[in-house]
Amino acid sequence: MKASDHDDGETNIKSRNASLTDLFVFREDWYTGVANDANNLIFIMGTNPRSLPRQHYYFNTNALYNFHVTRNANNNDAVSGREDLRFEFSFGAPDANNQQAIRFNVHNIANGVPTNTTLGVATNPVTTAARPLLAGTNTPVVNTFNVNGTNIDVFAGLREDPFFFDVEAYFRLRASLRGSNSPTDVDPIGFAPNTAQSVDFAQGYNINAIVMRVPIAFLQANGETSFDAWETITMPGNITVYQ
Repeated sequence: MKASDHDDGETNIKSRNASLTDLFVFREDWYTGVANDANNLIFIMGTNPRSLPRQHYYFNTNALYNFHVTRNANNNDAVSGREDLRFEFSFGAPDANNQQAIRFNVHNIANGVPTNTTLGVATNPVTTAARPLLAGTNTPVVNTFNVNGTNIDVFAGLREDPFFFDVEAYFRLRASLRGSNSPTDVDPIGFAPNTAQSVDFAQGYNINAIVMRVPIAFLQANGETSFDAWETITMPGNITVYQ
């Protein structure tokens, strides 16, 4: 098991396409403003940091990319780490169009063990290739998987990295506090007064994202309205990256 932050770099046992960046989970209507979309949750997994625009980057064909869900009775439930549902994605080798086939499994979990696994059924589910290098556009591929009669929509491909972090200011601040017993002992120099004057190290970079739209009713077992979520990438040899 290895923890993951936004950019772990690359090692001899973990390529960049097995590096997690961020996890986002939100109700769809918070983004669209459409009342009926309140019935859906959007899950977004970011991978492969520092991806350049209009370049092809692929999901690891040996990895399992997972969203994990805990059902909670209400927002006051303590975080348990109990896994009730797992949404698992795997990818085939890139084809001549630089697209990868997507395999999607949904696992019901009890006591850490899958009790039921359902293969999502879709027509030719594939990733979205990068835009052409010199000119032109492409149409994002939204795959609709049928899982026991419920439709779950999935997009997988490059998106702009939404992460904002002024890494240069962070290192200046860390240097200014070195040797201090308290952050209040030293004026924390380095950070700009607003984002307009900050330097976003992720600006201009993309990530390989997996975006899933799932009806809230599908997540429920007994009418739960609150859910904990986390993401992992599992590799052969029991190497798992958590976030």
